[in-house]
Amino acid sequence: MGIKILYTGLERENYDPNRGLSFEYTNFYSTLKNMPGILVTEFPFDPIVKKGRKKWNSELIQLLKERKPDVLFAFMYTNELDFDTLRFIRKETNTKSVAWFADDYWRFWNYSKYWPPYFDLAVTTYSKALAWYGKRGCKNVILSQWACNTNLYKPVDVPKDFEVSFVGQWKPQRAGVINALKDAGVKVQTFGYGWPGGKVSHEEMLRIFSRSKINLNLTGRASLFSPRVLARILFKRSAQRIVPDFHFINNLRAYLHFSIPHTHARPFELAGCRAFVISGFSEDIPRYYEEGKEMAFYRSPRDLVEKVKHYLAHDGERERIANAAYKRTLREHTYEKRFEDIFKNVGVV
Repeated sequence: MGIKILYTGLERENYDPNRGLSFEYTNFYSTLKNMPGILVTEFPFDPIVKKGRKKWNSELIQLLKERKPDVLFAFMYTNELDFDTLRFIRKETNTKSVAWFADDYWRFWNYSKYWPPYFDLAVTTYSKALAWYGKRGCKNVILSQWACNTNLYKPVDVPKDFEVSFVGQWKPQRAGVINALKDAGVKVQTFGYGWPGGKVSHEEMLRIFSRSKINLNLTGRASLFSPRVLARILFKRSAQRIVPDFHFINNLRAYLHFSIPHTHARPFELAGCRAFVISGFSEDIPRYYEEGKEMAFYRSPRDLVEKVKHYLAHDGERERIANAAYKRTLREHTYEKRFEDIFKNVGVV
């Protein structure tokens, strides 16, 4: 008999039924659904919009009583889960509760730090947050990381006819890096919302990864003086709504940490396509790929220009690095591996 999982998280991006499936549904729920020995039931956040939080939490408890899962896995978003619901799960059921927190490099201060006492296990993707949780007496927090969904990200056998490419939404800080490359004479293809190349399908994105001699992962953060960033001091999400938030000190600490470059999922996805990657440097990325042997990192636009020109001129070195990253990704950095580690830590395997 397999491990029974009750999975909860957003199904559609930002609660919008007109948008595509969320990142967490595509990578977390879909991985669980395809893992041997896992029996997963989805109970998404999305119906809260019509039902309200109280009824949704009541139905969650009823489902837990009926299904008696071994694990409740929650990909945390806002305040969908009631503290009373989590207390009930820990005290009145045998279900182990697990919470995954994204963006702890800034959300720890005004969101994540409140939740671990209500779960059996909490997961962070930011290594420094472990010490922050520890100072609050939270000993049930482990470090994990984004990964590659190997069912979705695979190499495509096509000629490498792009020198450099970037796939992702246009943002001012990203445009600045791309312009620095173009000013240095580098041919860069850009795709995604806001770029001239426009949005592309998943299938075409995979072809772009494989067609590119160099794939970029741009990690520059928005200016702290951006209106959208400044708004984080006074407002927060509550399910699909934006509401005032008057916890000024906590919000200020979150705001001041917002500009920290963080580790994205994209380097793992690119590496899983056997693509050569130059990624913006973040504190944690060297834990997962060795610099110069499995991936290249840049620390400034000038540094990026130099590395791009170097690797364009050294095909063999570039291919060796891409192959090494690909092998390590399949060996260590899949979502199946992440879940196996989580289930061991929570004591269900």
